[in-house]
Amino acid sequence: MKHLLAIAAALLFVGCGERAERNDNAAAAAPPPLQFAQGSADPLRHGERIARILGCRGCHEDDMTGSAWIEDPNEAILWTSNLRRAVPGYSDAALERAIRSGVRADGSPLWAMPSEYFTDLSAPDMAALIRYLRAQPPTGDVHPRPVFGPAGRRDIASGEWKSALEEVRLGRGRGPAAAPGNHDWARYMIRATCSECHGLDLRGRQEAEGPRAPPDLVVVVAGYSRGQFRHLMRTGEPPGGRDLGLMARVSRGRFAFLTQPEVDAIYDYLAARAAAAR
Repeated sequence: MKHLLAIAAALLFVGCGERAERNDNAAAAAPPPLQFAQGSADPLRHGERIARILGCRGCHEDDMTGSAWIEDPNEAILWTSNLRRAVPGYSDAALERAIRSGVRADGSPLWAMPSEYFTDLSAPDMAALIRYLRAQPPTGDVHPRPVFGPAGRRDIASGEWKSALEEVRLGRGRGPAAAPGNHDWARYMIRATCSECHGLDLRGRQEAEGPRAPPDLVVVVAGYSRGQFRHLMRTGEPPGGRDLGLMARVSRGRFAFLTQPEVDAIYDYLAARAAAAR
């Protein structure tokens, strides 16, 4: 009997050892999560860079206290949140859900929050962003929740105006298309940045009208050299010096904080898609 127990114990030990070895090998083989470059060894400065790149300051103002976004009683009275006041009322999990899924801590949907572009943010990037937001001392007023007028309610009922929660649902599984070569890092960054204006497929905003409509990004970049693209992303200035309006402001306020390797990775991806489309 003792002999049988010893054999069983030995087999159990070997089996556990094999499982542990398989788990170690699987962990070693798993690729690291995609994330924006660690631009600074200071965690708060790194989180601030991510907040700038993602455009948090574009909606919530440079001091993160928010502002009146829409002031039309017929359509809506809508303020962007004062993040300095709102963030302390959220747990980390609830804040991540708000950013990634477009839902308030109480479960109600957010409006005009571009969560559909942040659904795939990696855990390290989300943690850095939340750490930075929590470091901001509270100041300013708490802004009211949205109030929708008759036209706004009609637009919501018709589906013309969708909540952030609904936009997340519609955008699930969509994103920049693959291109020849390994461009996963670029596609990850582009989904959280360029897609906001140029669409999740980067083909431009067909519903927008006029000369300022965001164009097909792949077609545009086909006409840029690497140096010209770097200059555009830093300054908002295209070849010929045209005024690109919103793109110029976004470049200076957001994309200028991308590292050169990040800019080059984005260019390489777009150039590969352009080449494949010829």
